Amino acid sequence: MIKFFRHIRQQLLAKNKFSKYLIYALGEIFLVVIGILIALSINTWNENQKRGILKNAYRNSLINDLSLDTLMLGKLILENNNVLKTLRIQQNRFLGPETPIDTLLKIAKDEFDPELNMRIKYNRNTINTLIASGNIDLFSREFNEMLMTLISLQDIERESSNFYSEVYTDKVSRFSDDYPVSRRQNSNLFNLVWTDIDEKKLASRFISLTDIKGFAHYSFIDEIKNVKEKTTSILKQIKNHN
Repeated sequence: MIKFFRHIRQQLLAKNKFSKYLIYALGEIFLVVIGILIALSINTWNENQKRGILKNAYRNSLINDLSLDTLMLGKLILENNNVLKTLRIQQNRFLGPETPIDTLLKIAKDEFDPELNMRIKYNRNTINTLIASGNIDLFSREFNEMLMTLISLQDIERESSNFYSEVYTDKVSRFSDDYPVSRRQNSNLFNLVWTDIDEKKLASRFISLTDIKGFAHYSFIDEIKNVKEKTTSILKQIKNHN
């Protein structure tokens, strides 16, 4: 094509037809510009296609991560509500106005569960990759703000839950130094420790221990409910919008 136009220009110059030469020159420039624009359009289209494929991959990965988090949080809420319910039943039993001290002893020694179920790890691989790679701009600003809010809620939950877990762990550790709660009823040494104990001291410390355990579970449930609500909201958004 270039050789063709060059040949025409040479013929026009040879015949001294400058005006027609100018028209052909402008036409050639116009065609070159059109070619560049077409190439740019194709390149832009290809880039948009690549971005669309990449965005869809991240979208599916986010759906998977958030779905797993929703299931995990729902399970934890149910488990901790059951533990809290059991703990409240135990407290009502040993705190009754006519309850004998033997009931408190039986609960503290044989029935009380000292464990806290606050083990949780959020699925943030996709979000972290989006941020680290800079590909987070594939999504809208509003959606990104929702993701940042979710991360903030997760971090707040972890910080709060870790704090209450540490406070309770310290409390139950000091309680166990005097009143082991390992549930080894068949051990002579275990039973020996529980012989001739200071009932007043036990009552005071066990009431305090169960109150802290209950508050830790309650706070954890409240925190992860907020995270689950936000996670469900984002999951709904990303499923309904491309």
